[in-house]
Amino acid sequence: MAATGASAARRQRLSKLLIANGSTTTLTSLFTGEEFAAEVEFGTQTFEMIVDTGSSDTWVVEAGFVCTDLDTGKTTTEAYCDFGPYYTKSSTFAAISGETFSIEYGDGEYLTGITGTEEVTVAGITVDQEVALVTAAAWEGDGTTSGLMGLAYPALTSAYKGSTQEVYNPIFTMMYSKGLIANEYFSLLIERQTSGPSGYLAFGGVPDIAFTQNFTSTPIITTTIEGYPDSYDFYTINIVSMELNGVAISNSGGSAVEYIVDSGTTLNYVPASVANAINKAFSPAATYSSADGVYIVSCTAKAPAVSIDIAGTLFAINPLDMILDAGDGICISGWMDGGSSNTEDVFILGDTFQKNVVTLFDVGAATLQFAGREFYASDDTYWGVSLDDRYEGEDSK
Repeated sequence: MAATGASAARRQRLSKLLIANGSTTTLTSLFTGEEFAAEVEFGTQTFEMIVDTGSSDTWVVEAGFVCTDLDTGKTTTEAYCDFGPYYTKSSTFAAISGETFSIEYGDGEYLTGITGTEEVTVAGITVDQEVALVTAAAWEGDGTTSGLMGLAYPALTSAYKGSTQEVYNPIFTMMYSKGLIANEYFSLLIERQTSGPSGYLAFGGVPDIAFTQNFTSTPIITTTIEGYPDSYDFYTINIVSMELNGVAISNSGGSAVEYIVDSGTTLNYVPASVANAINKAFSPAATYSSADGVYIVSCTAKAPAVSIDIAGTLFAINPLDMILDAGDGICISGWMDGGSSNTEDVFILGDTFQKNVVTLFDVGAATLQFAGREFYASDDTYWGVSLDDRYEGEDSK
């Protein structure tokens, strides 16, 4: 349905005007570009927190938590969960009586704890924010981050009284509802760079760095599959299609195929037939490992030319983002089997995609806006292979 009224006018202005800089913080790359974290203060304590547009809670692990081995389900040492520094309750923390925290992520990791309010500061903005303190975790950490900052909608929050969900405003929602930022949007730019800033998160505007503000807009849609609330929850969009070597891949897009734009997911999860087509097009072809649940690809393989058509604009995926170093001489493809496009599966545009765009999450206009980035080199390239050697696209033939 065509946009009307103030919302349509606002989208038109955004497409024509330069968007002002927002309150910006830098990001740190973890696991060689597989996760991205920002520095966040809880009271007077400072932590590195995973930046996640695919969930809504902000949580930190508390000193004295109980760690569970994901494989065995048995209690183990705190070191197994591999968090960074632990939070200790401060004078600014106030527990919420009778409320608990419980969440399970798509990879099987899960957490429980208590909720409360704390003074949380990120990008120079301080919010009196509801947070979770994790007292029990089944988690495979990175040795650096102590928690996670969720930036999605309130419907995905994970606070409970008994078995009843207690929806609350996540940190970004609080920022704009309290007038702490000028605009109801934030933006994210993540990079392959492993030394120095590995990206930027800006609230109320775009990062204060040079890039071409040629944004393409597409509506945020409500996730329609069973089990999700009938309201905005994830940053879910439709795409027109994915193109492989200049040809649209069947069943890769359209109104029946939904994609979540999720900075907390490393790979792109696409319909099974799409993943199969793309992975076959590597030279040599990537092969699926049922034992590991990923496509294994030669670390020196040449990647095909893949683009994502969003609202009529093609966003090319850099070949350097399609092959990830898994260690021990093994590399995996950036394209995963996310299920069948004929079912109620929701697919994911993860960091493999997001390293190639600047994304504006415009909650006020209920749109996502993407500005494509030219292919760029970085210090995160694998096995000394150049960009030209990694590319099997039409221009390289």
